[in-house]
Amino acid sequence: MTKDPALDHKLPLALLHPRYWMTWFSIFLLALLAWMPVRLRDALAASFANLLLRFSSRQCYAARLNIGLCFPELSDEEREAMLYRSISVGLKGFFALGEPTFLPSSLFLRRIKPNGWEHVESALQTGKPIIFMIPHTWTIDACGLYFSGMGLQMCTMMHNARNPVYDWFLNHQRVRFGGKVYERSAGLKPIIKDMRNGYHFFYLPDQDHGHEASVFVSLFGVPKATLPALPKLAKLSGAIVLPVLATYNETSRKYELQIRPAMAPYPTSDLMADVQYMNTEIEFLLKNQPEQYMWFLKYFRSLPDGGKRSYRPE
Repeated sequence: MTKDPALDHKLPLALLHPRYWMTWFSIFLLALLAWMPVRLRDALAASFANLLLRFSSRQCYAARLNIGLCFPELSDEEREAMLYRSISVGLKGFFALGEPTFLPSSLFLRRIKPNGWEHVESALQTGKPIIFMIPHTWTIDACGLYFSGMGLQMCTMMHNARNPVYDWFLNHQRVRFGGKVYERSAGLKPIIKDMRNGYHFFYLPDQDHGHEASVFVSLFGVPKATLPALPKLAKLSGAIVLPVLATYNETSRKYELQIRPAMAPYPTSDLMADVQYMNTEIEFLLKNQPEQYMWFLKYFRSLPDGGKRSYRPE
């Protein structure tokens, strides 16, 4: 019998080694923060924004580069304001990272507000699997749990974290309400098999995976190396594609899901048009809340001429 390639979430005893004790202590702090009054926790998180803006030079350089490419019409002051807000949202999301694990499930799920859930219900009525197309925002993990928390069988793919304790912690958290997590190297075959067996797929579409695996289409007017996997996967599985944005509302202090109507017609016979359609949906999702995006990722590293854009400060 072939072993299921889904990640095993049992705690390996090796992770209890003393060299990981500081990591476990940080997870203990996340547990304490999960129960801290949200208003106080958000204020504490925001107080570190200027510190990160000053000392995280490499990450801020990447974010400034991305924001400048995508929003050339903004002034320097407006771009800096977007960067500051993005860092602030990211810190609030990080300080709340323990909520999905350490809060009671009913309390945690009440912290998430779905907007456009009727699109999910319409898709479910067709009996087809759903691909939730969701770009990288700061609270993507917490918001993503809402779908399995509502009883949907979910599967997804993730990169391993560098620290094995955090890797175990995050992936254990991701399957709290059921579902499967695969390492990206497992490929799409287990995903297709799961979708044919009633699972829905949580798909992150926007990272740069290099020239060989990608096609170049526009994102915010910038040529971007983009995986053409979504239309291929939708065709193979017969799935409906719903664009989704995971956000943190700094006023209500709750997580929110912005769920768009199904992409249609999708896929078509034009692969490039289908991939561009996906990126256009990402633009639409982010249009009014660009500060929610993880701007520090190297989205535009690959260049159409075969070269690579430098994300290192000179």
